[in-house]
Amino acid sequence: MSVSSRYLPQSHRLRLAVLAAVAISLFVPLIARLWYLQVIKETAFVERAADNTTETIIELAPRGRILDAKGRVLVDNRASILVTIDKEEMSTVAADDLQDLFFDLATEISRSGNLTKVQEIDSAYRSNRYGPFAEVPVVQDISEELQIYLAEYSYKFPGVNTTVTTVRDYPYGSLAAHILGYVGLLSEEEMPSVALKEKTYLANDEIGKSGIELFYEDALRGTPGTKVVTVDKFNNILEVNEEIPAKAGSDVQLTIDIDLQALAEQELARGLAIAKQQPTKFEEEGVVIFNAPAGAMVVMDPRNGSIVAMASYPSFDPELFVSGISNDDFDELTDPGNYLPLLNRAIQGTYPPGSTFKPFTAYAALDTGLIGSRGILSIDDFFYDEGVFLIPSCEGGTCRFQNAGEAAYGDVDLRLALTYSSDVYFYNLAASFDILPGFDLESVQVAAKSFGYGSRTGVTLAGEGSGRIPTPASRRDAYRENPEAFLTGQWLTGDTLNTSIGQGDVLATPLQIVNAYSALVNGGTLYAPNLGQRILDPITGETQVEFAPRILKEIFLPDAFSDPILEGLAAVTTWRSEIGTEGTAYNAFKDFPHEQWPVSGKTGTSEKQVENALIADYGLFVGWGPNPDPEYVAVVVLEEAGFGGQVAAPVIRRYFESIALERVPAFLSQAEKDEIAKEQAVKSSLNPVTEMENTNEEDSSS
Repeated sequence: MSVSSRYLPQSHRLRLAVLAAVAISLFVPLIARLWYLQVIKETAFVERAADNTTETIIELAPRGRILDAKGRVLVDNRASILVTIDKEEMSTVAADDLQDLFFDLATEISRSGNLTKVQEIDSAYRSNRYGPFAEVPVVQDISEELQIYLAEYSYKFPGVNTTVTTVRDYPYGSLAAHILGYVGLLSEEEMPSVALKEKTYLANDEIGKSGIELFYEDALRGTPGTKVVTVDKFNNILEVNEEIPAKAGSDVQLTIDIDLQALAEQELARGLAIAKQQPTKFEEEGVVIFNAPAGAMVVMDPRNGSIVAMASYPSFDPELFVSGISNDDFDELTDPGNYLPLLNRAIQGTYPPGSTFKPFTAYAALDTGLIGSRGILSIDDFFYDEGVFLIPSCEGGTCRFQNAGEAAYGDVDLRLALTYSSDVYFYNLAASFDILPGFDLESVQVAAKSFGYGSRTGVTLAGEGSGRIPTPASRRDAYRENPEAFLTGQWLTGDTLNTSIGQGDVLATPLQIVNAYSALVNGGTLYAPNLGQRILDPITGETQVEFAPRILKEIFLPDAFSDPILEGLAAVTTWRSEIGTEGTAYNAFKDFPHEQWPVSGKTGTSEKQVENALIADYGLFVGWGPNPDPEYVAVVVLEEAGFGGQVAAPVIRRYFESIALERVPAFLSQAEKDEIAKEQAVKSSLNPVTEMENTNEEDSSS
């Protein structure tokens, strides 16, 4: 039974009234706040939500490393501080103020040690390669002190930011620069090609420009990471919506051995330096000085086509490209007056192979039967070399050909013709191809092409040259294009003679030469040379891809063909007759440890016109060992340096001797050198008296 409130005591009614008042006072502000938020502030919240945007942040991935055959790191990555310009923020700065800002920025960067021009900053800022909202890279590798300074005085440099990136690092300095190559900013011309690749490229990304960096770009390049975030109008990250981490590029392991590579570069440079010291040579045209400005050397394993070492001189420092090479530095590297340091002469330099070509003319004579039962000679028949050869029934062009200096070698068979490098013997073969019925006048060309001359070897490097094997057809084409360069468009017997000894229009790269000889000494397998050995996972080191030897062709090379050729070439380094006639490299290999490490070889001297119409001698030598199953075939070419037997053969002799006697020096990285210097400094500080005594002893002995 309910009780009416009028029957409640007065105190109870008062208490309920107060309670009701309190409840109402609490609900009124809450209702008012809800009304304020939902009605009054609705527009403001909508506007604030509209200020929040979704952005995608790209996280750059480091490139893979490049390793030598033993796993030593040839190219690595290191952290670098990069100065960038925000184009969107800079667009609000007045033109005059912008130039003042660039001037101040260039001044501060230059003071810190990185010489930078205002024009360079302005050019980067205005480049069409960067969009209106891009962060434009300006200068790489600034100091931490400058980074702190730019942050502290950010009000003086609006739109100027710094970030930490990874750049290439070269633990062994400029060693193997032509093999490794370099990276640079993606150009506008490269944009269409990279758009087809799986991995994403942005306007300010780097890409391999030459060497291994270019050839294995797809493996070395990392996969950029992406992070989709929500940011407010002040660019503060409010939420991470999606994140895919960056993945480093794969490591590439090469076939080259860094110690043998260093030895090749040192001996190549040494050979050129020695050649420059020769007495000048007098020719009818005037005095010839042995400039010896450039050269190349390649060492290959003939058993599988792996390149052990590849040197080109002059070389360059890939570190120049890390921070973006200056125009002046790039002009110096591409200046013909500096002998084109960027040119990899081992695969891009083309030279007349000279007498190193003769074994392949010999092969042509054996393969066609010109030397044989139906030919003009047998392998053991002697041909009298009187130093001069006259083309029979000659009716046009040059009819008289001779050995160098008209040297007469007397009776020579195939073996001795190779040992003494008798031009006359091979002139006789070539003339017979051209004149006798039943023989193809292009027999020498066919044989040379079967050993890879005249076409690219397929080496795992970009930019390889193809060389040239001249034919009657190519002569006609060349004459049509440039009639002033030739007396006639007709192929003459003299052209066949010049071709037979690797002169005339014959051109070959050092790599083509060493690859052809590898096939000659391994029994006829012509490989495509490999520089890449395998691709490795950058985290686990496990092999992702293994590169097997690549066989281009199997050449018909029975022992009946190869034995007499190889016997004649073995005598090049060892033969000395009772009357004093010698193999053309006998003096270079005198006292070489042939008993434990037998070496064969072939010298070559080719002529090439240089400035002022002078003819310069290019020295060549190809050597291999240890026989009978060679592990190394090496070729060296020295430009404007003299005879191959005198200047080129000693280079290979010193190289092989270091291998034979196990005296190949270990080439140290800069970090290893620094560690040794640090240890020596510590020893010196601990033993100052002993160190002083050692110094005094050295002074007195010197």
